[in-house]
Parts: sequence; structure tokens; C-alpha cells
Amino acid sequence: MNKFVKKKTFNDKFIQKSKLLKCFSAVPFKESDFKKFKYKTPLIFFSHFWQKYEDFRKDYIEKNNKPPNNQFSGAALGIILTYLFDREGIKIDSMDETIKEVSFVKPDYIIISKSKKKFFVSIKVSARERWKQADWEAIKYKQKYPDAFCVLLMNDKAESDNLKKNLPLIDLDKIYYAGSKDLNKLIKLIKT
Repeated sequence: MNKFVKKKTFNDKFIQKSKLLKCFSAVPFKESDFKKFKYKTPLIFFSHFWQKYEDFRKDYIEKNNKPPNNQFSGAALGIILTYLFDREGIKIDSMDETIKEVSFVKPDYIIISKSKKKFFVSIKVSARERWKQADWEAIKYKQKYPDAFCVLLMNDKAESDNLKKNLPLIDLDKIYYAGSKDLNKLIKLIKT
């Protein structure tokens, strides 16, 4: 094999899409950092790169007397997770795409595990009332794919803890907090 040929990853299409986001260059994230960072657990990977985003956000506020565009936090979360899934050998089936078989549903990620189980993953930095969108989409998705596992992955501990209390009353299968060992559990579950 030619040593100058770039090695393809599972998720090149989705990584390229992530690199085009304004947030990627603004932070700035570097692909080489994502690909070479040594870590023992998914949580360590996530925490390292989320801190990089938080440092950018703090500097931005100090320089501009206002926070960066509201979409940056969600974009940063998606960028980090896309690289994490790739590093963990998890193949993304679709990312932020409308599902033609399920009207009005546009999940952040659809992942099909090695055991062929479908994972419907909604991500939110904070949920406020937006968790209801993830729950409604899970309902619609399960009408077509009843065996799918629908999760909400959040990056707000208080909101995540509060929403977990309501899990028996909603249609999401699980709620995970990205900044905790929950992330390790989710990655392990997907990889089984």
C-alpha cells in the first residue's frame, strides 16, 4: 500500500460533513488531534475535547462580551461524538438526515450495531423543552422500527438527572449524560 494514501475510516462522509461546520474551524478543532489523542475510555475522549470547546467559548465571551452563536455548542457536541464513534469503530448509518420511511423524523445519528440493532441517538447540549422532540421522534421511529433503541444523549447534568426520573413516562429507552460514565455505557451497548 502506498504510504501517502490516506487511510479511510468508517465514517469519512460524516467526518467531512463535521469539518465543514463553522464551529470546527472557529474552536479550532484539528482532525489530527481527534485521530491521535490517546484515551482509555470514551468519557476521557469526550471530556478532553469538550473542555477545548469550553475554553474557546470562555475566550470568545471575554473578547466579544457575548457568547458565540447558539448553534456552536450543539455543533461541537456533534463533532466530538462523530470522531468518538469513529475512533471506537462504530459505523454511523446516517447523521442529521431525514429518514424517508419515517416522515418528519431527522435523528442526529442512526447507528446499526454489529448485532444489527438500530440505535436512534438524539443529542442535546441542554434540553429544556426540546427533549420532547427527541421523545416524539422516538415514537414515530419505533412505529416503523419497533425494536430500535432510542436514546437521548445530553450534556447538561442537572437536566439529564431530572429527565431520567421521568423515563418510565416517556417513550425514549434511555437518557444518558455525556459528561459521565453514562457515555462509556452507551458506547459499550452500541458495540455489543
